[in-house]
Amino acid sequence: MSRPQLNIKFDGEGEKELLEAVKARAQDERISLKEFVLDALKNSLTVHLATQPTQPKPAVTKPEVDELKRRIVDIQISLMGEVSKDRKQIAALAAAIALIESRFDVLDPPKIVTVEDSQARQSRQGETWENDAVEFLDAISWGDE
Repeated sequence: MSRPQLNIKFDGEGEKELLEAVKARAQDERISLKEFVLDALKNSLTVHLATQPTQPKPAVTKPEVDELKRRIVDIQISLMGEVSKDRKQIAALAAAIALIESRFDVLDPPKIVTVEDSQARQSRQGETWENDAVEFLDAISWGDE
């Protein structure tokens, strides 16, 4: 039965110093030269495998790209329509707020009446507010156009 074997000749420039550094490092870590070299090889392979992508990148075809571009354009058009609707609603709300603010100037401040009971006062104020509310609702547009 044969055992796997790895023979390395250190006869190149700087390789003798490398071998001495490896031997010293193995002694520092208190392991054999063989164990140190095997650990270094395993670490090198692990690092190499970890840096390789695990899955190949999928190829994207031109029809797929064209379809994605078309969908993006459709979504942009849809969003522009929504923004336009929102702007119309904001304009209607701004007009309604302006109308309400203009009504503040028309409203009379409450008058202090010393001989008026609370039920009569509530009835009088209710009529005023009800009339103003009806006029206001008739005057604004709710965006049903």
